[in-house]
Amino acid sequence: MILIAENLNSSIPSVQQALADWDEKALTALVARLDKSPADYLDVNAGMFQDREAEVLARLVALVRAHSAKPLVLDSPDPAVLARVCPDAGPGLLLNSITLEKHRFEATMALALEHQAGLIALLMPEDHFPRSLDERLQAAEQIFEATARAGLPPDRLFLDPMIQPVSTDDQAGRNALQAIRALRSRFPEGVHLVAGLSNLSYGLPARRYINRAFLLQAMACGLDSALLDTLDTELMALCKAGLVMAGQDEYCQLYLETFRPL
Repeated sequence: MILIAENLNSSIPSVQQALADWDEKALTALVARLDKSPADYLDVNAGMFQDREAEVLARLVALVRAHSAKPLVLDSPDPAVLARVCPDAGPGLLLNSITLEKHRFEATMALALEHQAGLIALLMPEDHFPRSLDERLQAAEQIFEATARAGLPPDRLFLDPMIQPVSTDDQAGRNALQAIRALRSRFPEGVHLVAGLSNLSYGLPARRYINRAFLLQAMACGLDSALLDTLDTELMALCKAGLVMAGQDEYCQLYLETFRPL
């Protein structure tokens, strides 16, 4: 399971405030905690600062690089912002995100090839949010074929089915699980499936319970990557248990390394 820490996202009020005030002490402390967490990647996002997104993101990336060697996910819909920050992001980079929109696809794909970065791909048609499973599958086919033609290795592609909040659509969880099952049956194991847990629980109280329930069910359906809170120790423990139940922890070695008494 590939874990992408969501904790450095400017949509989180405390992070937004720390970035606005440039509270280096608070940001450094958060990065230090994330560096010790099970995160495989750190997602960095400055999208709430629309008029100076590139400037804030570049400054955040520099701070993260000074305190953690974990690979980064650069999170911006604007290829120009990504282009400014990519050179300083370090190895193992992922770009979040690419879509079928022509300019965005071509610009982001070029950056990925130039910087040997992987891609998180949003499974949506060019001009609207996906309305059905068929639209998600069609977008996935087109993105898979286009990135393969461009030379991106399949194991550097992460397909995001674009799940909606259950607070606005009570079938969103069920639909997300159906999409993950269908995508996993269509694409080889090398292609990753990723989802943001907070997207599903947005707008509800006690979101951690929705996040935990979805993570375990989605893993059983074939999800192998997630944007989530890697500082949530119970969520991380459930993830380890989920790997056991999904048959992805040979002889329960990861589970035993975590929980067996010393």
